[in-house]
Amino acid sequence: MVTTGLGRDDLAREPLHHTLLQRVMSYILLHLAERDLSAERIAAEHHISVRQLYLTLSQAGISLGDWVRSQRLEKCKLELASPAYQFTTIEAIAYRWGFASAPHFSRVFKAAYGVSPREWRHGSRRLLTGTERRPDSLEAVKEPLREDR
Repeated sequence: MVTTGLGRDDLAREPLHHTLLQRVMSYILLHLAERDLSAERIAAEHHISVRQLYLTLSQAGISLGDWVRSQRLEKCKLELASPAYQFTTIEAIAYRWGFASAPHFSRVFKAAYGVSPREWRHGSRRLLTGTERRPDSLEAVKEPLREDR
């Protein structure tokens, strides 16, 4: 406000530029579940062009689509493992976090974690009920529990 009053808008832009990445990432996380989250919407919300948005993200080594997808997958993974969502279908969880179809969600989930959403859910339930030891990796969730461990 002071810099604007002094007629020095250039001084006000500098701090905004340095915090742009953090503001964009925070905005995405706040709106992650919204299906209409797009580069155009994010850019408009921050009063920048889509090109500037992609440039800012690329300078930080971030691909917008990949990052949004990975954040959504993490949210789904947590809900699939949570007893609070045990009666919610996998499809409903996927849809809630912005995935358009169950088959697409299953493919990207398995590609990311090496197990299907159903396998993840089933393995997580066994962990919560104490019928399996806590895995050091997702590979342990895929293996059936053996008595000799």
